[in-house]
Amino acid sequence: MKKYIYTTILMVTAASAYAFEVTGDHFKANFTIDSVTVAENQATINVSSKSADVGQYGKVYLSYTFTSNPAIKSSGTWEGHGRGISPDGVMQRGILKGVWTRDGGVINMKSLDSVSDGINYMQGTLNLLTGNVDVEVYAVK
Repeated sequence: MKKYIYTTILMVTAASAYAFEVTGDHFKANFTIDSVTVAENQATINVSSKSADVGQYGKVYLSYTFTSNPAIKSSGTWEGHGRGISPDGVMQRGILKGVWTRDGGVINMKSLDSVSDGINYMQGTLNLLTGNVDVEVYAVK
């Protein structure tokens, strides 16, 4: 019986060690795919925000270059660049680097981004069928 209890505690502890949830102050943003350029193992997707309400960044333009991982089907890495202009005329810029997985027509993205005002964690989806991109952005403190 003692072994059963220890085994159960070990399994619960190990399972919770793999849990990952992001919490804290964040904002949500929506973008639209403007263009796609494809290559043999890469695709570059350019997106822009629908309005000037992307957190403190205002109107935002992003360029993502997705590279496939030949060892893991439907996944890979990506890098990109972003520019945002607030209604007050303040320009922000960012260097974006992350990973992606694809499930059907939806790309799931996660990244750590170096932006003019600090470091952000981003998670979101890019729907290749509808052209919609929905993300959540968290400031890393």
